[in-house]
Amino acid sequence: MNHPPQGPYPQQGPYPPRGPRQGQFQQPYPPQGQPQFGPPFGQQPQPPKKSKAGLWISLGAAVVVLGGAVAFTGWVTPGFFKEKLDTTSRGTPEQAAQSVANSITEQTGLDQLWCKIRSKRSYTADDFFRSAKSEAKISNPVHPTGQQERAATITAGEIVYGIALIPDGDGWCVRDAKSGGEPAPLASLSTDPKPRPSVKDGTDAATKFIDAVNARDIPAALSVMCRDAPDTTRNGTQQWIYGETKLTVRKTDVLRTAGRTIVHLDTKVDGTTGVGRVETDDHAVDGACVTSFDATSD
Repeated sequence: MNHPPQGPYPQQGPYPPRGPRQGQFQQPYPPQGQPQFGPPFGQQPQPPKKSKAGLWISLGAAVVVLGGAVAFTGWVTPGFFKEKLDTTSRGTPEQAAQSVANSITEQTGLDQLWCKIRSKRSYTADDFFRSAKSEAKISNPVHPTGQQERAATITAGEIVYGIALIPDGDGWCVRDAKSGGEPAPLASLSTDPKPRPSVKDGTDAATKFIDAVNARDIPAALSVMCRDAPDTTRNGTQQWIYGETKLTVRKTDVLRTAGRTIVHLDTKVDGTTGVGRVETDDHAVDGACVTSFDATSD
């Protein structure tokens, strides 16, 4: 027996797959309501925006470092924010001493404070002053030590120097600087020779000269010096006297034919022993006189 088909319609095969009709453009987008995973067709993807937080942090750190550097150089070294100390005033001995201390601290101005003629040991002191790393102060105030002469003590760290101050045409200047103590005062501040004394021979002239140096009497030492003695000998004698040089006769040679007397010396200069000599011209017009002197070489 044949059974009729079920339902009102005849049974058909499976429907063909759905797709675009002929002539239609296939839409590339996902159906509406579904998430999209890329930019619209034809547009380039945009890179994500970078955060500027790192840039601001770097700039802030650079400002802090730069500010610290400026502060260090401004207030510490070389200290261009600091008010500069007075290194030139020397109208009074107190001003001159303070200017010396300030010059050591500032590391400038010392050349203007020394006397034109000063002790030989002061050149060593100058080297120490210029190498000082600490602030300098007056540890012993200015006080009188002799006729129109003053002294003070300067301390800069471990450096301790006594300075001797004398007046010059522009105020006061430093004629001597002694390590660990104050320089001894001079017998006289004058640098004009005393009247020439009577001398018997070269040995006598040399003896009078040596006594004057030991007494720190510049006018007396210059009084027995030959008129034609070079300025280096005259100024050198003043420098040795400024530095508390002590002389002792070791041997005397009288060269009668040459008209010369050579006195060989044992010397003590700023605590250091050595040898030196005094030479005289025994045939000078005004009588025997000292023609040369050296406290460190014989």
